[in-house]
Amino acid sequence: MTKSLRVAGLLSFTSIRRGNVGVILLTILILTLVSLNLLFIPGLLQGLVSGANTQLRNTYSSDIVVQSSTENPLLSNVGDTISKIDGIDGVVAATPRNGLGAKFIYGNEHADAMVYGIQPETDNSVFTINQSFIEGTYLSPGDTDEIVLGIQLAGADKPNLELYARSLLTVHAGDEITLIYGNGVQKQYKVKGIFYTQFLQTDAEAFISQTEMNAVNPATANSADTIYVKVKNDKVIPGVMATISSLATGLKVLNWQDYAGIVRSLTDSFNVINVILNVVNLLIAGITVFIVTYIDVANRRRQIGVQRAIGITPWSIIFSYLIRAIFYAITAIILAMLLFLFVVSPLETKYPFYFPFGAVYLVIGVSNIIRMTAIVLSVSLVASFLPVRGMMRMKIMDAIWG
Repeated sequence: MTKSLRVAGLLSFTSIRRGNVGVILLTILILTLVSLNLLFIPGLLQGLVSGANTQLRNTYSSDIVVQSSTENPLLSNVGDTISKIDGIDGVVAATPRNGLGAKFIYGNEHADAMVYGIQPETDNSVFTINQSFIEGTYLSPGDTDEIVLGIQLAGADKPNLELYARSLLTVHAGDEITLIYGNGVQKQYKVKGIFYTQFLQTDAEAFISQTEMNAVNPATANSADTIYVKVKNDKVIPGVMATISSLATGLKVLNWQDYAGIVRSLTDSFNVINVILNVVNLLIAGITVFIVTYIDVANRRRQIGVQRAIGITPWSIIFSYLIRAIFYAITAIILAMLLFLFVVSPLETKYPFYFPFGAVYLVIGVSNIIRMTAIVLSVSLVASFLPVRGMMRMKIMDAIWG
């Protein structure tokens, strides 16, 4: 076996050194593009999922959501419940909210959206909406007759927004708008600020203080339809959920994935797309190496027959082509990684892709690099082995004389 490998190494080195430079470079180029694609596509899709999950949790769902499981949608004694949740190990903060549907009116424009009564001091500990204002400022505790709007609801003279046609179009901080709540209450508000979190669902909402919500809907005093909980890390989520469930009866405790099924659906769709694109990449890599090897074997059929006739074993010849395939694959993998690290990734960081939930950056881990390397090497070896193995089954005289 050692002798066969030595002979195979000599044959492969000679073949590469005396081979057609254009064919060698083209093969390496195609494998480099395939390797680069095997890094870029998963990195982009993981970045999409990571960005969506981050924005979802920071602006819309938090980590854990607590609601009522009874016919009464409101959780009573919410102050005591919040205090108990804050005391659970692993909890960073918890905040209550009360939602009420309303019709928004500004001049001749109308829009429908949810209005949430919040406690700004605790809400800021769970969510990052207060860091996303493009006009005005966030709410303060006890604010009345003031409201903050998401940009998808306000419009703010930005016609490129996804929901601009359904918004109030031209509302800015300082404008006066009218709200007609679902319970029949009608009231005017001054727009204190407009936020842009880049998460579509959040940016289509509005917020008032809980003090103002109590005036509009007295039933919400010391109550909440939802409690949002932020935890230290994902590992503590199951334990915190179990502890919250044991605090009282009638609690429905959900994690962020259960609460926002749209992101889970998004993740599943991206995984399917990733598999499809990877299969296409595998076919491209496999066909490329197969064709190059097949043509080379066909052109050297007589030479291979002579090599076998003088005593070179079939496995030495097969190993020589496998070594050459490994050389092509490793060279392509190194080039792809260098291009990704020093060209593609810096460019994408400087000019990121933008989606409805914000900027998306490439996310690549060691596992992605290992998987890419294994895929390119495996496909190259298999695609190189098949045509050579077929040639080795030909009789020596048939190979020599054609």
